[in-house]
Amino acid sequence: MIGAVFITLILYGLCGAVHYGVMSALMTHLTRLPMARGLRVQLGLIGVACAHVFEAGLYAAGFEVGQAFGLGSFKEVDAPMTFMDTFYFSLVNYTSLGLGDIYPTGHLRFIAGAESLNGFLLISCSAAFLFMLMKKQSPQNNGN
Repeated sequence: MIGAVFITLILYGLCGAVHYGVMSALMTHLTRLPMARGLRVQLGLIGVACAHVFEAGLYAAGFEVGQAFGLGSFKEVDAPMTFMDTFYFSLVNYTSLGLGDIYPTGHLRFIAGAESLNGFLLISCSAAFLFMLMKKQSPQNNGN
C-alpha cells in the first residue's frame, strides 16, 4: 500500500505541475495576442485538452509501474492488457466516466480512485480557466 500511496503522490504532483504550467502559459500568451475571443477560447480549449490527455498518460504510466512492482493488475473480459488498454482505462477513469469494462485489482484500486479525484479537480480548474478566457479582453482588440 505504501508503494501505491507513493506513486499517487508523485502523479498528483506531476499532473498539478503540468496543468499549472499549461494554463499559465496559455493565459499569458493567449491574452497578449490580438485575436477574436472565440479563437482565444478555442485555442485554450485545445491546450487544456492536450494537457488532460497527457496527464491521463502519466497515470497510465503509473499503473504500468504499479503492475511492475506487483501492486495489482487489471481485469478485462478479452485478451491480456496492452499499454493502449491501460491508457484507455486511465482516460476513462481520469474523466470519471468509469465504463467498468476494465477494472484494477489490488492496490492499483487506490491509484485509480485518486486519479478520478485528481482528474475531477483538474477538469474543474480547466473550466474556470476557460471561463476566465471568455471574460478576458485583449488590449489590442477590446475582447472582440
